[in-house]
Amino acid sequence: MKILHKKGDSIEILCTPTELNFEIGDYIKIGDEERYLLTQVIDVGYVDFPGEVEDLLRDLVVDGMENVSVLDPYNTASLSMMVREARTVTAKVRAVVDRGVSSHTSPWLPNRYSARFEKPSAGFLEEMTAGGENSLLFEAGTVCGEEFHLSLSRLDGSLTIITGKKESGKSHLAKILVEAIASFGGTVLIFDVNGEYLNLDKTVDGGRSRLAGSFTVLNPGQNFTASLSDMGLKTFLDILEHVYLTPATSLRELARVWRKLEFKTRHVVLHELIEAVEKEPMNEAVRDAILSRLQSIESSGFIAEKASDLVALLQKRPSGNVLVANLSNLMPGVRRLVVEYLLSRLSSILSQNKAEPLFLFAEEAHLYLRETYWEDLVTRMRHIGLFPIFVTNQPDTIPELVYRQADNIFLFNFTNDNDLERIAKITKIDSETVRILAKKMPPRHCLVLGKVVSDIPVLLRVRPSSLQTLGKTKFFFKKVDAVQMKG
Repeated sequence: MKILHKKGDSIEILCTPTELNFEIGDYIKIGDEERYLLTQVIDVGYVDFPGEVEDLLRDLVVDGMENVSVLDPYNTASLSMMVREARTVTAKVRAVVDRGVSSHTSPWLPNRYSARFEKPSAGFLEEMTAGGENSLLFEAGTVCGEEFHLSLSRLDGSLTIITGKKESGKSHLAKILVEAIASFGGTVLIFDVNGEYLNLDKTVDGGRSRLAGSFTVLNPGQNFTASLSDMGLKTFLDILEHVYLTPATSLRELARVWRKLEFKTRHVVLHELIEAVEKEPMNEAVRDAILSRLQSIESSGFIAEKASDLVALLQKRPSGNVLVANLSNLMPGVRRLVVEYLLSRLSSILSQNKAEPLFLFAEEAHLYLRETYWEDLVTRMRHIGLFPIFVTNQPDTIPELVYRQADNIFLFNFTNDNDLERIAKITKIDSETVRILAKKMPPRHCLVLGKVVSDIPVLLRVRPSSLQTLGKTKFFFKKVDAVQMKG
């Protein structure tokens, strides 16, 4: 291998086909033992030679002619073929390491003729990306066929996005993160839209998983309810405005009735609020608008006279605490109602230090991500102790505010350039790397970006999980084939 040239953070390397003992996304150290460039391979191509097309055409014509011999007394054809078969490797410089100290701004370059080229081990990359962190490590997967660990301390206090197209492995990675956080005694709340997390207390073979003792499923309207008194007027008005699209005039009238009722009874109950609206003098159109929405909320069954004790549910446990809000069987309006309530209550509980900081997994976040409490939580999350992890296959639906605050991104396979461009804008690496690697990654592989890897992107093969999952795609023809084979 030889260095051809360098421009910006891109470096071109000349090599023979036999020297291509690496994959796209792998790293190469260029230099010597004390000083070297840490580079990541993003593409491999052919060398451009003067007269290259003419040579190819000549070979094509000769190959097509029969009984023609070409004189080569000095056997230069084989040497010429080896030269023409040379490859160019395009790599990105991720860091300059000088005697163990990493830098992103050093102007040092290795000797282009005598530099050594070495493929580093997964252990070396793990040490480089850990940034000195050697605690709270968990096995995330493999790099270059070797185990690779990440530190939960880099997810703590951070906003994380897991994105990629469907069936690429997003939810599988999310479950591994949930298991890791709980194993270190952390608290996790999951918004489960598809019912994928309901069996995390079981292993693949049906036994009890390590999460069994710390696992609780919250079924809105059944074992998990809210009350208007617990919710408060502001939260209730926000829900009516953003979830049920209530006009401003109706909101003002309802607020007036609420305060009047609260002055009399001290505790507002939903059915009493409905009766008060029916009796209160107001415009009939406004009354109908308010009543239709209140009755819709009442029919959801989520609002009761007594609310579930969310503070008690969120208390830290030695073996971890995993709460799954089961949103899979709810209508879209009720689902947003539950999400808005939880976000409001979490903000209040954590702000008052009534619970320890927690991780919030927003599965299929694009279905309910709105600029309401999310905006407040994303802005203040580090101060109140709520660390969101968004899981979505539609990155264009995530508000710009969320992207700008993102600390970590786990990027799975994408082929849409618009989606990749949106992600590339908020990463600290070049957009070319994002576009090339994301399109070439097979399922269960992801590109890890951000603080969790010290801004040194790592192509990770996500490890299998022992937990029982319910997010797999169901197939029809697989069953039909089995029936036909028996016949």
